[in-house]
Amino acid sequence: MIALVSTQQTGVVREDDWDGFGQRLTGSGTTRFTGARVETEHVYDFAQRFRYQTAFYQHVLLATLAGIGLAVERDAAQGVKHRSRMYSHGNAAVPRDDAQVLQVVGQISSWAWATRAAVLQAAESLQQAYVAHVSDDEALIALRNQLAEVEAAQAQVIASDWIPRAATELFNALGASDTRTRLALDRHWRNARTVASHNPVIYKARNIGNWLVNGEAPTFIWQIGNGEKTAG
Repeated sequence: MIALVSTQQTGVVREDDWDGFGQRLTGSGTTRFTGARVETEHVYDFAQRFRYQTAFYQHVLLATLAGIGLAVERDAAQGVKHRSRMYSHGNAAVPRDDAQVLQVVGQISSWAWATRAAVLQAAESLQQAYVAHVSDDEALIALRNQLAEVEAAQAQVIASDWIPRAATELFNALGASDTRTRLALDRHWRNARTVASHNPVIYKARNIGNWLVNGEAPTFIWQIGNGEKTAG
């Protein structure tokens, strides 16, 4: 069963105790329920949920990672463009003319582009799952749901690797002065790593491999807590 509980009542206390080092809004903090009231019309049969919801929720995190990649690309390009200080053993008079520095920016941009492409492909798979959802073809619905979940997982494997790498590589295109606190360029890595940690990518890769090799459907439902395996 799924229940929607109103937080506008004395029996619900929300604590702002999430202290993650990135993406502060991704943490819900602790919520305590003491005699909280649940209206009958706000209780739903879990089996009636839309079946591609896991991939849909994952897409929010994927889009966030893609956005972080865009921010890293922007800061790399702008930082190099306006930087005038150059190392004596570099390849040009200014960073924007140094082939190796330009290579770093190009690599960052490519990681960001590939991540966006993967996220868009996963979105298309979600759309196909939605279209199938309103049909009467159970086999098609099952296939589209599996594809949506698998492609969301594939995009997560890519994004969870490439975007934190891009955020680290950013500093190879810049200099020590760009580590100043007021610039907060470290936020890109912190944000990307925090988002990627919400659902361990190792299990995503395992699901993909198990689906391809053994034809096993990916895990659609899971939880974190006591470690007991959840069916589905």
